[in-house]
Amino acid sequence: MNQKHRNTIDSRCKDIVPRINLVALWPKLLENKIFNRDDVNVPRWKANLTDKATVRDVYLTIKTRGPHAFDRFVKSLRQSGHESLADILEGKEITFSDNETETTVGQNNVVNNDTTKERNCSPTMEEGQDNFFHYMQQSEVPLQIQVRKAIKFLDGPVYENVNRYPMRSNPRGLVLIVTNIQYKYSDGEPRSSAARDEENIKDLFNQMGFQVISYNDLTGEQLVEKVKQFSQHKDLRKVDSCFVIIGSHGNISTQYEVTEIEGVEYNSTSETQTSRNVLCRDLLDYFTAEVCPDLAGKPKVFIFQLCRGKKAQKSVINPRHTTDITSNFQTTNKMIDPKVNYNKTMRNYEDILVAQATLPGHVAFRDKITGSWFIQILCEVFMNYAYKTHIQDLLNMVDERLKTQRSMKDECQTLTVTSIGFNKHCYLNPGIFKET
Repeated sequence: MNQKHRNTIDSRCKDIVPRINLVALWPKLLENKIFNRDDVNVPRWKANLTDKATVRDVYLTIKTRGPHAFDRFVKSLRQSGHESLADILEGKEITFSDNETETTVGQNNVVNNDTTKERNCSPTMEEGQDNFFHYMQQSEVPLQIQVRKAIKFLDGPVYENVNRYPMRSNPRGLVLIVTNIQYKYSDGEPRSSAARDEENIKDLFNQMGFQVISYNDLTGEQLVEKVKQFSQHKDLRKVDSCFVIIGSHGNISTQYEVTEIEGVEYNSTSETQTSRNVLCRDLLDYFTAEVCPDLAGKPKVFIFQLCRGKKAQKSVINPRHTTDITSNFQTTNKMIDPKVNYNKTMRNYEDILVAQATLPGHVAFRDKITGSWFIQILCEVFMNYAYKTHIQDLLNMVDERLKTQRSMKDECQTLTVTSIGFNKHCYLNPGIFKET
């Protein structure tokens, strides 16, 4: 499909999708060979033909169906009683009657190809920010997870010096979710909206094709034990990846000056503290190549939604002044031990990616109704872009959107991502699996 037709489909998405009767249109899409009955997405679509998300997904997938798909789609619309929508795609001026008008605030009845601003239903970064994240704090409607599925595997080499992790197993990987909500002492404020985060993450990874294991309200000791058990799960040898996602109260360890997770038994007012706070970095030790050989060479992603201190980050006006600093590095050639067979050894800590919701020493914000900023944005980005984007860039997109979020006091939040030997691109290939 040429770029002009692609742009037309995108720009008219919000005018057309709400008015499509997919039950009537679907037979014509098959008859005109836009889709085949054995396409990977067809069973999922056919089970939800009246669902708005399905209509949108089918509509946007038209762009991937070859050079004649646009003309065939217009033909299918006319054959199924959608003549006005076909006219819109062909650039004709259309006026809808009242009963055809979508009841959305600010939508015009007249659609004019010359005067209407392009509105992309598959949003760019800026548009996504304007639509979803601009209203995120005011919204009382939680994010609804609808994963856009991949149509082909993206796990072969593309760049000469950057490989990809193979991601084809079914399930794609195992996911451990720990969500602490109710704390035993009054100083530990209940994280009630974290239940929404947990539900969103479960839906996201289930729809992407992962196996999810979840726990709630764990003490420090219980948390360590569950992570340890997960690292020895018998199915890890059968999958291509794992995720560990923890939401809890957190802080900076005064002893080690690193991030720690507070179990539900934590009591900050006690002079004889008996609870065990868990250092985030210690959890990584259970996933080394030596301790967890079933995950050696496979991507291991850790996501922590927790505060890392008490400081709130303030947004600032762009400064006029900057500095120019040249760092001089002196390189040295290190001798390689000829007695070591490097082809048969591997690093103990590698293929690990750690995403922290905020900066060291700072708080992580959470909406009391819809959930945390970080997890909401992560779920929205992953469900819309994981089908074509590798994990590092997905997290870049998360932080790009996160920076637009502000509290009422103009406080903000910065994502922190640490790569530990995570030197390949990792495409999750959501919803597509190799044939048995």
